[in-house]
Amino acid sequence: MEENKGGRRKNNWLVFTGMPIQMGVTIYVFYRLGAWLDTRYAVEGGWWMKGLTMLGVVLSMYQFIRQVNYLNKNE
Repeated sequence: MEENKGGRRKNNWLVFTGMPIQMGVTIYVFYRLGAWLDTRYAVEGGWWMKGLTMLGVVLSMYQFIRQVNYLNKNE
């Protein structure tokens, strides 16, 4: 029984170490999409980039909170 808990704890740590990478990739993809839209439509001030980067931050935080709640629920 003790062995199962230890193995499960290791899996949780793997999930937690992968979350920053997942968040960074999500934010970067939204940033690049916004930068591309700014150049494509010649928007002054970079509003697409700023808006989509903030959307990427919000979505990555939502995903992070969802995963943490799922892990806590299954313990």
